[in-house]
Amino acid sequence: MCFYEKLDILMNLTKTSNSLLARHMSFDPSYISRLRSGKRLPPRNEDVVKKMAEYFACRCDDGYRRKAIADIMELSTLPEDAELLVNAIAQWMLPAKVSKQEPGIYLNGLSGTKDQSMPSMGIQNFEESFPNEELTLYYGVEGKRLAVLYLLNEIIAQDKPQSLLLFSDEETSWMTGDIAHKRQYAALMIKALSRGHTIKIIHTVSRNLDEMLSAISQWMPLYMAGTIEPYYYPKKRDGIFRRSLFIVPGTAAVVSNSVGEQTANSVNLLFRNPTAVASFQGEYLQYLSMCRPLMHIFNAKDRADYLATLAEFEEEKSNVLLKSESLSLTTMPEELFSQMLCRTQEYNANMLDYHKTRIKKFQKLLLSHRVTEIVVLPQPKEVVSGKVKMALSDMLDGGTVYYTLDEYLLHLHNVIKHLDLYENYHVHLTKRPIENRYSVYVREERGAIVAKTSQPPVALFMNEGNMIASYWDFLKSIIKENAYENPRNTFIASALRAYVNKLSNTKR
Repeated sequence: MCFYEKLDILMNLTKTSNSLLARHMSFDPSYISRLRSGKRLPPRNEDVVKKMAEYFACRCDDGYRRKAIADIMELSTLPEDAELLVNAIAQWMLPAKVSKQEPGIYLNGLSGTKDQSMPSMGIQNFEESFPNEELTLYYGVEGKRLAVLYLLNEIIAQDKPQSLLLFSDEETSWMTGDIAHKRQYAALMIKALSRGHTIKIIHTVSRNLDEMLSAISQWMPLYMAGTIEPYYYPKKRDGIFRRSLFIVPGTAAVVSNSVGEQTANSVNLLFRNPTAVASFQGEYLQYLSMCRPLMHIFNAKDRADYLATLAEFEEEKSNVLLKSESLSLTTMPEELFSQMLCRTQEYNANMLDYHKTRIKKFQKLLLSHRVTEIVVLPQPKEVVSGKVKMALSDMLDGGTVYYTLDEYLLHLHNVIKHLDLYENYHVHLTKRPIENRYSVYVREERGAIVAKTSQPPVALFMNEGNMIASYWDFLKSIIKENAYENPRNTFIASALRAYVNKLSNTKR
């Protein structure tokens, strides 16, 4: 369960209203309401969760409540000692921590993706063993594997492109536990997509974010190609009764159910009856209508949509963490942006106005919220030889744009000016090696944009809470907690001035 689900259960069991808990926490009731509904991410301060746990521990004042809370926490009995009880509730409420490395592994997979054809793999021939019955039963993990392979062969056999509908919140060892099956599954999926078929998939984000990020990384070429549409269901589910729906519309469907993690003896049904398949398709589409896009994917051809989404994203008032392959565009002077834009086919008044608007939003945000930019200073010889990119210029029509030495110096001077003028603007200088083929732009609790900055360019926008938090924590782990909380603008400005002098001397 997610934090908000646990909070809601505890509040219901202890008959606690939003206003009661808010009074205990000295918070606004609307904040508790947003926490309870999942519209607000869990508190980052563990002391806040512990104070909530103290309240709930005090409300465990009868046998029924103690038994109910012990059951949901999967304990035989609650501790009698008050401090131990508070700690037990707090630890149960705290969100599971996502590995700091996992977003980085995913991003490395993103930045290393090339515009190449999908790999070919050996595919077992199923044609002679296709089931002809309108309903075929398969049992356990091996049965599920076989049924899904049959289904993928069914979609490959279709002449007309179809959209494969996938959803499963069952445990996934059937897919990952056998290497031979995993390769066969991937080979059939790639073959289906290479023939023009597409996929709609509903992810179960509350189950395991590490697992979801890993899956996204593995299928990144397909996300880039626009052949996969990912969604997620935003509300809570109990996770007891689980279901899988794999559907080729008008052709076949694999359906299975299980309780908890128990899939070893479950039955998997392969339907080929058109009426039955249509019924399951209707069920899937009804569920899909309750879901939200997990991410929006933009390629170079989607420039206009990307810029519109970026504009909407930057309306959000929130703290910002940003790591790009170069200095950020929001600190680039207007005249420099115009000068560099001239070297692309994108030069027009609309783009210049767009940049001016971005700068105004950025400077207004700095009056109330913190913006921290992670910067890697290139070697002077890279700047002199014109090898430093203008951030996200790959997304512009006309290809990548590189700084001249004078242009880079002008941008650096403006960064230093921002450090002197705005107490909420901070720069964290990090040493190499750091992956620089992607940028990550996060607005705390609001959204994240991840962009691959090598060719072909692709940008992913997401506003699902767990993914936002994972990227925020990923960037914060680069900075380190103490450096984030105690920025040293004067020191950083001095370091940048020294670097400017070094570059200027290189110029001479």
